[in-house]
Amino acid sequence: MKSSAACAVSLILLLVRAPAGAGPDETGLDELLAGMASTRGVAAEFQERREVALLVEPLESRGILYFVPPDRMARFTTEPAFSALVADGGALRFRDTPDGPEMDLSGSPMASAFIENFMAVFSGDRRRLERVYVARLATRGEAWELALSPRGLPLAHFIESVTLRGDAGGMREFEVREVDGDRTLMRFVSVELDRSFDSVELETLFGERRPLAKVR
Repeated sequence: MKSSAACAVSLILLLVRAPAGAGPDETGLDELLAGMASTRGVAAEFQERREVALLVEPLESRGILYFVPPDRMARFTTEPAFSALVADGGALRFRDTPDGPEMDLSGSPMASAFIENFMAVFSGDRRRLERVYVARLATRGEAWELALSPRGLPLAHFIESVTLRGDAGGMREFEVREVDGDRTLMRFVSVELDRSFDSVELETLFGERRPLAKVR
């Protein structure tokens, strides 16, 4: 459960366009964070490859996620098996079958730390983000890379680094390296930026009814 929660919430950090011409300087990072804070919502399909030290073959999966500012996120794995991680304000729920029981992760310090990081990025609050991470932005032409290194516990206990890469068209992939050698690489095959969600969609994803894996 450690890796599922960690990667799921980390994924939401950077699914917005980088500022045109942003360089590896103070202004570039501020503009990138401002772009994150300005989105009305995000819907993204992803492909994930997870390399685990104890396994010979990597684990591969597909899914879709939704982000609704300021504090709502739903991530669904659809292949090879179903799982759902839903964050709504301070509540964090996990389910590994469509009709199975939900696990309440709201009291987990690790999960809470990731939610806090996620909110810090999309709020555009650089000071809040840099209390937790050392952030380094670099560009080459239209390509950009944002490297995040945990400053201390609890993140540094299990995360070595988070690296996000994209170009002028937006986020393309992100990589999470864990201290035990495990590695997760997620690529985005379809990203809808500035997505607006109506009341029916919000109820489907975050209401009392069990959320579905996809909304129109």
